Amino acid sequence: MSYITLRGWGKRKEKSRHSMKSSVVIAFVATILLWWLPIFGPMISGYVSGRASGSKYMGLISTAIVAGIIGISSMIFTYIVPVPTYVTAYLGSTIVSQIHTVSPYGAWLITTVGVLFTSFSSYLTFFPPNWAVLIAFGFLGGAMSELLVRDTERKSVLAPRHRGHNDASALSPKEVDYEPVQKPHPLIRKIMKHKQAEESQDDYI
Repeated sequence: MSYITLRGWGKRKEKSRHSMKSSVVIAFVATILLWWLPIFGPMISGYVSGRASGSKYMGLISTAIVAGIIGISSMIFTYIVPVPTYVTAYLGSTIVSQIHTVSPYGAWLITTVGVLFTSFSSYLTFFPPNWAVLIAFGFLGGAMSELLVRDTERKSVLAPRHRGHNDASALSPKEVDYEPVQKPHPLIRKIMKHKQAEESQDDYI
């Protein structure tokens, strides 16, 4: 049994597992959770987000979106709609203190993230190392994802598919446009043969 490998089939199958939306969500959540790791946190979150995006440019865009969302939110809550002091004092004295009794790390993380979203100067302080590393590794993770897709596609073309074939998991047939050759009606064929015979007789005479 012969096999037909469709060009680009493996690439489309691999890319269907990737998503721009999931890449942005991963970058945002991972950046917040790995905030306690300077430089290495943005490296990990950017790389994982880029791999989830499936493309180097999509990884670059998704991580840049996350960095922009955090920066815009920090600017809004700092200059346009500043958070009142009594709100931050209440959150720090009640919620954060209660969390601190269970998890000091959790309380510290909430405090630092709160400062990040309510102080634009803090965002700018972390901009050169953290956000640039996040975007750079988002691009790198997307590029690695593209290379893996190409390698998978190349292996799918070169692999000996006839060995160890399982009929239960046969490949779906390739769909092609086919128009059968239409034969003339038998009566028309008889008339054409008769006409050809007369022409050959005339040529002979």
